[in-house]
Amino acid sequence: AGSGGSFLSVRTKHIECLERMLNFNNFVDSKTSWQEHWKILIYDGFCRDVISTLFKVADLRKHGVTLHLNINADRQQVQDVSAIYFVQPSKDNVARIGRDCAAGLYDSMHLNWSSTIAQDQLHALATSVAECEGQSRIQKVFDQHMNFVSLDHRLFSLMMDQSYVKLNDPEVGDAEMESTINDIVNGLFSVLVTLGVVPIIRCPRGDAAAMVGERLCKKLRDHFLSTNNLFKEQAFSSSSFSRPALIIVDRSTDLSVNLQHAWSYEAMLHDVLGMNLNKLTVSETVGEDGRRQPSRVYDLGASDSFWVDNCGKPFPVVTDEIEEKLTAWKLEYAAIGTQGQAEYVADAAGGGGFDALP
Repeated sequence: AGSGGSFLSVRTKHIECLERMLNFNNFVDSKTSWQEHWKILIYDGFCRDVISTLFKVADLRKHGVTLHLNINADRQQVQDVSAIYFVQPSKDNVARIGRDCAAGLYDSMHLNWSSTIAQDQLHALATSVAECEGQSRIQKVFDQHMNFVSLDHRLFSLMMDQSYVKLNDPEVGDAEMESTINDIVNGLFSVLVTLGVVPIIRCPRGDAAAMVGERLCKKLRDHFLSTNNLFKEQAFSSSSFSRPALIIVDRSTDLSVNLQHAWSYEAMLHDVLGMNLNKLTVSETVGEDGRRQPSRVYDLGASDSFWVDNCGKPFPVVTDEIEEKLTAWKLEYAAIGTQGQAEYVADAAGGGGFDALP
């Protein structure tokens, strides 16, 4: 996926797209004042995961979001504040938005679909809004093409459970396999739209990867011929002469990775502590002295320098790195305090500093 720079950093581009969405789909620059327009953010479970890997609560507040709620939660009427919806274009979400409009929960509603909404769902929404005469509440409707999760500058996930089984199990029906392939194609298309690149697609012949590659290529060609070409701006930019390669391979090509993981810091956190969406939970522990350490949730990712430097290293190397960091930390605090303060800080570090590192 390229280097960690801005050109092919899926994380950086994803953040830019979310910021534009939170600015009511207007261009964001250094002059943008987020405090001019306070807003409420409404999301479903999938889009919550999309946002949570890129923004913390403090980041949302900095972008003018005063309240963020799940679309299925019981929500009260809020006047004089715009509501930004970021949800999947599902039948249930469309129906819920229609009910919100009929109930008059918000004066202004900006609808953002994580992927392209089907015409029948759009017609159903228009009908429900017209029946309650709520047309004036719907300000904008956008297909955001962000139905994937960015975990790092070079790593993203389509968040598809059991996709390998659905593509390789002989008992899976053709309809389910077709749906899985379409979901993969739509997810990859969203990644390309977010990055703003048209890649050179390479894939083997005769397997599921080939089907994905062929359909993605067709989807891109059909999109280029449409009036709403999302790659129009990139076509005349300097980056258009440097097209990346998108290599699609079937998981069976390297199946052993699923069964035998490397002894790296990242792999061990996934296997031992159940790391998910760049977060992990360390359960409550009881020390020899009977003191309880409450369970803690750690948020790891591109903003954590220790994680960035060590996630791919072998675990024994990381333990040495932790010891070096802890020693340096103790020396720094000892240098700025009195002898008594230094002893207190050293004791605190010895009791919790090492445990604070996952």
